[in-house]
Amino acid sequence: MHKPPSIAAIRPPDTLGRARIAYDHLQRAIASGLWRPGEQLPTERSLAQSLGLARNTVRRALDTLEAEGRIARGVGRGTFLVGEGADEDRIATTLLPPAAFLNASPAEVMEARILLEPAVAELAVARATQADFAELDRCLAESEAARTVPEFEHWDGALHRTLVATCRNGLLDAFYAVLNRIRDDAEWGMLKERSVTPERRAIYQTHHRAIVAALRARDPVAARDAVRMHLLAVRDNLFNP
Repeated sequence: MHKPPSIAAIRPPDTLGRARIAYDHLQRAIASGLWRPGEQLPTERSLAQSLGLARNTVRRALDTLEAEGRIARGVGRGTFLVGEGADEDRIATTLLPPAAFLNASPAEVMEARILLEPAVAELAVARATQADFAELDRCLAESEAARTVPEFEHWDGALHRTLVATCRNGLLDAFYAVLNRIRDDAEWGMLKERSVTPERRAIYQTHHRAIVAALRARDPVAARDAVRMHLLAVRDNLFNP
């Protein structure tokens, strides 16, 4: 009987970019039959160790696969390969977040972010690497080049996720991923479309650059204050358009 190759055996050439290495690796693993439709994939930590790459890099590859509809993910519940033969109802039920998260209001989400993210910024000052700064710079550039509000919001969210990811704390990653999932619902979409004017977007971009500058300066107080000021402005604009 044919035995699919191990994860390590499918690793692609190192001449590719890091995110592409992780993405290409996962594509090869799926094509080889290493995982069957409906089967749970290894954790981000396990995949990162197998590839010798950072978890942030693996997460970006998984983001792409999820956007392509190749996998389904749920915070704290795992990553599943979808496709012909997969029990999609079972996967959907498994990945449902708890009711407390599903029922959280935009006001509750912003309150949680204002409590959480300034402290995250202080920790990120001590832990951010050059690779993290490269990703933060990419998020800044893409958000500033965005032509639409949804595109801007995507890169705005990516910057904040990267900020959390620099802390190298899986529990923080999981909690923040749940907050982002809540922000993808229809109510949030209407609030964001109504509140993000060109003038406010320019202010947010200035805030983002101040946050990254404080991280680069390794100034925890400035980083904390820059994040808090930004989130307070976002909250006020969301609910007082």
